[in-house]
Amino acid sequence: MNIKRWLSAIFIVLTVIAGLGFIKFQQVQAAIAFGESFPEPSATVKSTYVQEVQHTQYVKVVGQLQARQTITVRNEYSGLITYVGFKPGEIVQAEQVLLKLDTSIDEANLRAAKARVKLAKSTYERVVKLLAQKRISPDEVDKAEADVAVGEADVQNLQALIAKKTILAPFTGQTGLDQYQSGQFIDVNTAITSLVGVDDAIWIDFQIPQTLAQPSIGSNVNVTFIEATKSTVRFATVIAKTPSLDATSRQQSYRALLPNPNNRYGHNQMATVEVPTAHINAVSVPNNAITRSHFGEFVYVLEKDDEQNWRAKPVKVTLGDKVKDNQIVLSGLSGGEFIASEGAFKLKENLLVYIDQTASSEDQSGAQ
Repeated sequence: MNIKRWLSAIFIVLTVIAGLGFIKFQQVQAAIAFGESFPEPSATVKSTYVQEVQHTQYVKVVGQLQARQTITVRNEYSGLITYVGFKPGEIVQAEQVLLKLDTSIDEANLRAAKARVKLAKSTYERVVKLLAQKRISPDEVDKAEADVAVGEADVQNLQALIAKKTILAPFTGQTGLDQYQSGQFIDVNTAITSLVGVDDAIWIDFQIPQTLAQPSIGSNVNVTFIEATKSTVRFATVIAKTPSLDATSRQQSYRALLPNPNNRYGHNQMATVEVPTAHINAVSVPNNAITRSHFGEFVYVLEKDDEQNWRAKPVKVTLGDKVKDNQIVLSGLSGGEFIASEGAFKLKENLLVYIDQTASSEDQSGAQ
């Protein structure tokens, strides 16, 4: 009797479990059918082809501009200023008077020296006549001739002294922000003003570490200036280098000549110098084709599956330099691959991809 009860209970439990299992199976099947009614996840991107390019690698260093003519104008003699011939920051011409110092005493001494010379010459003429008459000895003539020579030397000395108290610009250039007034006294060797030459070219000095490839004399380098609205790139020609490395930094110093129309760039201005180090074969892709993660940089190559649908395949790449809107790829791609560009960040491995627009080879080449 007890066995029948137990068998009946077990049968009822099994029946309930089977019924519940069947119901759950039906629910799962319905859920699968419902899920299959939705389309497969996908993304729409723009695409392009990987381009093979000849790329020049550069090393970037900081350079400093140097005017080809620059000097600090100083006075050789002290004195009282009687004339100022320049204004602060003004462009002056070669031989233009910058300052005049008081020469009134020197000019008085010059007049006296000229008078002594005149007297010495008259004396000399008389003693020459007396010597012809054999009325004096030749020593008297020699002394008179020496007096003339000494007097003329005194005149030349005073003339040079007066000339040196008129300070001239040695070349055409722009003065510093120095200002003087008539009546001001200046001591010997006073820095009157700095003078920077106005020229259609300027030097740029830079250094390259000894471990890198060195430029040759006559080669070109790129010079980049960060200006108000954009970066301007100019070309300079290497014209000289120091004969030895710097013992402290172990760098080689170079000087390049940079065109400077309208005196656009100034003395001591800083700029970035790009020195070519190698020419390599590489490939180029748009910047927006690069995706980044903790595992590195990737490009999504688009390949067709068995049903001729595009699928995304991530390919890890090694990046080089940026060239405008493109990125140089050093490894991972060989050229010609069909890849996702704009919208690549939406992709993941094996995702169904729809192509919105494909850039032609000419379009991408023109963007480089």
